Amino acid sequence: MVFGLAARSRPEEEIMKKKPNILFLFSDQHSVRAMGDCADTPVETPSLDRLAAGGMRFDNAYCQNPLCVPSRASLLTGKYCRTTGIYDNRHILPANGPTLARALGSAGYRTALVGKTHFNGEQFQGFQERPYGDLYGQAHQPDPARHANESGLGDILGDAGPSGIPLAMTQTEICVSEAAKWLQGHAGRPVDSPFFLAVHFDKPHFPINPPRRFFERFAGRVELPDYDPDWLSHAPAFVRKAAAASGTAHHRGDDAVNARALAAYYGCVEWVDDAVGRLLDVIDYLGLFEDTIVIYASDHGEMAARRGLWQKTVFYEDSARVPLIIRWPGVAEAGSRTNALAGLIDLYPTLCAAAGISPPEGLEGLDLAPVLAGGGPPDRNLFCESAVLKQPDHAGCMLRRGDWKYCLYLDGAEELYNLADDPDEWNDLSRAPGEAALKAELRAATEAFFRSEEFAVRYAATPRMPFEKHFYPYSNQFITGNGVVFDARP
Repeated sequence: MVFGLAARSRPEEEIMKKKPNILFLFSDQHSVRAMGDCADTPVETPSLDRLAAGGMRFDNAYCQNPLCVPSRASLLTGKYCRTTGIYDNRHILPANGPTLARALGSAGYRTALVGKTHFNGEQFQGFQERPYGDLYGQAHQPDPARHANESGLGDILGDAGPSGIPLAMTQTEICVSEAAKWLQGHAGRPVDSPFFLAVHFDKPHFPINPPRRFFERFAGRVELPDYDPDWLSHAPAFVRKAAAASGTAHHRGDDAVNARALAAYYGCVEWVDDAVGRLLDVIDYLGLFEDTIVIYASDHGEMAARRGLWQKTVFYEDSARVPLIIRWPGVAEAGSRTNALAGLIDLYPTLCAAAGISPPEGLEGLDLAPVLAGGGPPDRNLFCESAVLKQPDHAGCMLRRGDWKYCLYLDGAEELYNLADDPDEWNDLSRAPGEAALKAELRAATEAFFRSEEFAVRYAATPRMPFEKHFYPYSNQFITGNGVVFDARP
């Protein structure tokens, strides 16, 4: 179902006749509630609103794993974690496999990535150019300097506040400047080839430190979400373990620390929105706007003090659902919205369709072009998998079908929510007698997909980095035209 202006239907041949440019703007840990069109947030996102006004907003888009590395691997490969085997931030995606970047490059696109990938092992994965990003480090900049704790990033909530890094040296600003420079260079090239430029911001992921002007917009002005302080004691073991492993549990119940962190988080979101707006201005100024598909998404959400939790890995909407906006001139009706279920896993086949190329065999996502062109939502089961960070004994799988969300964990625990009636997921219907038949059906579908008895083998069989990338002292690196790599401090 599409809301907004009447959707247009366009024949497939017309959609495919020209290869458009593609600008993919990707943030890290952006909650769908921290969007300007969300009724219960003070955040303003005029740039994302502008992008949505020219394209389609997906109101039911999900990551395939609410953790950085596995989510990004699923997007890049078009495959679920059960197929890639990647569930942990140290798992390695094999080199030279089929990826979205490689498919577009083979079809004549000039491909480049600026910013965070969180690739382990091979650092290009089909992208032809990576002028700046996390080649050795983890992309997230210690602010203002590296800390002594394991990640080097300090106390996630306790250190939230205005940034201490000179603005021009921040990853967000460098991503804008490097992407703008790349687009200027592309516009000046004599070869008329389309481009696929991915710009991956590290915010609003912690360290939660926006420039002071964005922080002060919210400091002392935010209200923490209400919740039953005893709810966690009744939650599945997976949820309790994820909460304990989040690095924020020691601040649970400290309203002052949580409010300051939420103000800083909102500031980081508005900073990313501001960066997005400047890149939209660049492609408009260069005369590229009408020939360019622009996509905005995030790798996963952020609990952002909902239920008293921070971080991700759980299946609640704030963690697993993601913002997704696609502006495709001539295809997506301007200002439209859809409730069609969509996943980051769908971007690979969708962009293959946009480029007029056949996707490789084995992709597990769906081509969203028919939805964008005004078609109805596909009848599908959409899945999301997760394992508690560094605790693979605690893992599970979520299924979304229509209004229903079902979660199954390795220990047999279940959750069932009707999101139409209960969007905040407080009324678990997994023990409701009236839903027993539906629960059994959803459990069978989830088990057939997830194959929980094989999870431990899948997890252990995937190669892992001996150390996480945050052990490298500098977050990002530059690559010069002659291939020299040097650190970008901090």
